[in-house]
Amino acid sequence: MAYKSVYVIDSCLSISYPLWYKVHWISEVVENIKLLNKDVKEIFGRKHIELTLHEVAKTSTCLIEPSFLANTPTENEEMVLFQDVMEKIKKQLLGGSSQLDVISIVGMPGLGKTTLAEQIYNDQIVAGYFDVHGKCHVTQTYSWRELLLTLLNDVEPSDHTKKADDQLAKKLRQGIKNGSRIILTTRLSEVAQYAKCESYPHDLPLLRDDEGWKSLQKKVFHGDNCPFELGDVGFRIAKSCGGLPLFIVLVASVLKEKNNKADLWKEVQESLDALNIGSLEESMSIIGFSYMNLPYHLKPCFLYFGGFLRGKSIHVS
Repeated sequence: MAYKSVYVIDSCLSISYPLWYKVHWISEVVENIKLLNKDVKEIFGRKHIELTLHEVAKTSTCLIEPSFLANTPTENEEMVLFQDVMEKIKKQLLGGSSQLDVISIVGMPGLGKTTLAEQIYNDQIVAGYFDVHGKCHVTQTYSWRELLLTLLNDVEPSDHTKKADDQLAKKLRQGIKNGSRIILTTRLSEVAQYAKCESYPHDLPLLRDDEGWKSLQKKVFHGDNCPFELGDVGFRIAKSCGGLPLFIVLVASVLKEKNNKADLWKEVQESLDALNIGSLEESMSIIGFSYMNLPYHLKPCFLYFGGFLRGKSIHVS
């Protein structure tokens, strides 16, 4: 089953099948994995499985910590490049119009829109200025009712599940008074313009080539100098990341496993050059690169979590 899963996902990433066919194919594999997991539990028993999962969890953590997590930047490090934007947004939140205002943050996936919004949302001064605050994730496939319930539970914690959708909307609308602020993150300028009230959208710029190379070096070498023989290929790799901070973090985690060997770095560069960063498919390119560079024992886990919608809680037993 593991080999079949790898074959299916590799085929979906490399061959231009119709989207509906890819979804059906992957869904079939996920169902088979679930059935196989059920059989395993029945054979070995719950206690043995729990012990095994515990050991696997410890192993996975050890494998991830020295590579990806060690290269994941802190929020402060990520936001240094957008400090001016952050200060402008804070001023719009704490001052500006006395009417309702929507403040949009626009940019490509991987630029740090959500990280920026989260940091402002959790800022003590900003949080203390407003009586109530709430947040939600809106994906391409979403439930209008779930969005209303999520926001209402933040704004007015209570049991709202028995209310109809129009009652939920009315209740939430009553809580959005003059002076309220909404932070919206989107990759589409059209969405930001449609939602605009008073403030103009903030467009996050891509990193320049030199900024990307500097960031990549910092994450790979942790302040040490880059070896001379890796300078040229390293700069080309950083340039291939398209100025996306998230992609630079992912690439850095891969490069750390290459033991500073120039030929292995060139292989990474060739893989990046084959991607179409900057197009409408840039998200799939990043996901594909991440998947292809995972150890085989983590690829099924990657696929499993791909079945959950963004922003959804994942319940575990």
